[in-house]
Amino acid sequence: MKTQARWWVVASVVVGTLWLLGCGQKKTESQATQQATEQPQPSGETVERGERGETMAPAGTAAGIWDQITAERDKLSAAIQNGQLKDVHHLAFGVRDLVVALAGKATASPEAAPKLKTLVEQVKASAGKLDETGDAGDLSGAQAEFAKLNTTLNMIKAIVSPR
Repeated sequence: MKTQARWWVVASVVVGTLWLLGCGQKKTESQATQQATEQPQPSGETVERGERGETMAPAGTAAGIWDQITAERDKLSAAIQNGQLKDVHHLAFGVRDLVVALAGKATASPEAAPKLKTLVEQVKASAGKLDETGDAGDLSGAQAEFAKLNTTLNMIKAIVSPR
């Protein structure tokens, strides 16, 4: 009887340990995914966006990256218009990462370079706010923040003139 009780104790300890290790691993994977979406990648590398695991490689030219930004901005606009706020996070961070890549590829005049850097920071902040409003289910907040993001993107386009 004592042998059987010891066996159950050992089995319980093993299962508990494996469960704890498994949960720790999932947390680490979750943290890695979160870090991949929050930190912009250098241009030329693929950018992973969120839990969906989509990847996007920035184009090789400023014009190509701008086309990608336009496509992501249009997807973001459609998601907000359709009330698909759960998708806002992924799309906003995709735009953010592409803008960072564009800033690395684009040539701006020495006078415009500080302005471009400021605008890139505004896009990063706007992506974060869009994430928050999307997670909170705040449609009007997402619409307002998208309007700000769109204005900032237009100002970036004027500075880098990708075409």
